Amino acid sequence: MKAEQRKELETNTLADRMGRVMQRVKTSPRRTFLTYFIVTVALLIALWVGYRWYYKDVAERSLQWLKLYDGSANFIQDLAKDSDTYSGKAALFQIAWELYWLDGVKMMASDKVGAMKSLKRSVDLYGQLAEKCKDDKVFEPQALLGRAVAQETRAVENRDHLKKAKEYYEELTTKYEKSAEAEFARKRLEILKDDAKRQDLAATYKELQSLLGIPAPLQEPALKGLQGFPGLDIEKK
Repeated sequence: MKAEQRKELETNTLADRMGRVMQRVKTSPRRTFLTYFIVTVALLIALWVGYRWYYKDVAERSLQWLKLYDGSANFIQDLAKDSDTYSGKAALFQIAWELYWLDGVKMMASDKVGAMKSLKRSVDLYGQLAEKCKDDKVFEPQALLGRAVAQETRAVENRDHLKKAKEYYEELTTKYEKSAEAEFARKRLEILKDDAKRQDLAATYKELQSLLGIPAPLQEPALKGLQGFPGLDIEKK
């Protein structure tokens, strides 16, 4: 009798263990599947959000460069308000160039006083860009060269501007001696450092001043921030 009871007990114990094993076999895959499913869904959502963010960023930057390529005053003004972006800096370079060439050099014969003011504003803006683009190997040398050229052009008003232009050219050749901008600056320095060539250059600017009827230099305050550009209401951010 005892042997039968012991055998029955052993059978029940074995059945209980087998039941537990079968239960784990039945439930474990479900839990694993659910875990994998949740992780997969979370990963897909993260990838989708990341893709949307990346695509939106790319689209916004593409639109900014498209506005710059268009070149309309409204677009340039809008881009220049965010001068921390590359497109914003490029827009400010466009404004500085327009102040120098369109509103400065090309207007000397028709609007002498306004042209001289624009040249000075161009020098100031290029100087600000040089500070904002400090150590940028693409933008800073361009800003330094633009400032030097605009400053030299102001010699048509006063030959004393040549001395400051020389300092600007030297700064460029010192910091970016291997750049294309520095190569151009060295050629200008060859003239400005040679007494005879410098005197000839000064005489040329003096003759231009006489022919164009450009008045004596005006005392203009330096630009503060990124404001004061003709037709462009730009605020520094």
